[in-house]
Amino acid sequence: MPKINAPTVREHHERMLASLVDAAEAVLRDEGPDGLTAASVSARAGVARNSIYRYVDSVDDLRGLVVERYMPEWFAAVQYSMDSTDDPREQILAWAHANLEQATRAGHGWLMRISKHRLDPNTSRTVDHAHHSLSGVLVEAWTPLAPTKATVAAEMTAGVLYASMHEVEAGAQLDEAQATLDAVVRALIATLGEQSAD
Repeated sequence: MPKINAPTVREHHERMLASLVDAAEAVLRDEGPDGLTAASVSARAGVARNSIYRYVDSVDDLRGLVVERYMPEWFAAVQYSMDSTDDPREQILAWAHANLEQATRAGHGWLMRISKHRLDPNTSRTVDHAHHSLSGVLVEAWTPLAPTKATVAAEMTAGVLYASMHEVEAGAQLDEAQATLDAVVRALIATLGEQSAD
């Protein structure tokens, strides 16, 4: 039986798995998806390569766990921001700002790149559910303003958000990207809301 560095075997397992996920994330951030191998993870985590398979079935499982670790906090932050107001206009703006902040904190670019590579079915479902949930709450916020165009309006808002994410990834300051995002989303709200009212 391997030596454990925790009060219980369960805690040891949790600590080791967390260490492996940390190591996998570091590899993915620094080297990209193709750099994630058993050798690179074992080197970062300071464990023997075959020890990895006591905690996960494959290195691709670690890729999935890295993606999954960001989903709950990201969605909770967006929902918290939207829940701070009952005004649908402010909810839409809150959605956009909170997503940009979370993307900047997580490093959206590398996270999205690894999401496109060999995720196990459970993780793929988790990612799809997160995207669907984020899209769903945005459509709900748009519905009172543009009942017949809520889905299209949400897609436009998301498109502006993604452009802002890429802007930050390319080196723009967060406050500058937020100001542009704010201005364009407000313009969308004014235009689509007025069209709906006519």
